Amino acid sequence: MAISRKAVPVTLTAEQRTRLERLWFIYGNYGPKSTPGNHSFIQRLIENGIDERPLNTKRTPKSQIPTQECEACVDKILSESGHGSESDSRHAGRTLHIVPPSGKEQAQPSINPELQTILRDMNLRQPDTRERLNNEDDTPDAA
Repeated sequence: MAISRKAVPVTLTAEQRTRLERLWFIYGNYGPKSTPGNHSFIQRLIENGIDERPLNTKRTPKSQIPTQECEACVDKILSESGHGSESDSRHAGRTLHIVPPSGKEQAQPSINPELQTILRDMNLRQPDTRERLNNEDDTPDAA
């Protein structure tokens, strides 16, 4: 009797999904280590939550099998818990944000008048902002 093979369902956390999407740009999607097997392997994990490695047999074409390097990277991501390590927390939210000054006083920085003039001239070149700036007065708002 034939062996019954089934794909393994995988539940991904938001962090794992994000890391797999980043990995997909290396091993899939025409990345530097892209192969058809790597591409479909990671894409099926992300989109469908299915690990299809148990379905591979000796007759599966080599081009459709993910590379060992890709499998190792994916397994590492899937085996990590949702807590993450220190190195992951440093890279978790790589977005730009404004950091407030560290001093107790948060004084307004002095603005160079020449820079203000240049910025105003640049803004006046934009037709939609020209009317708005001409209607504004130059007095600062009360704090």
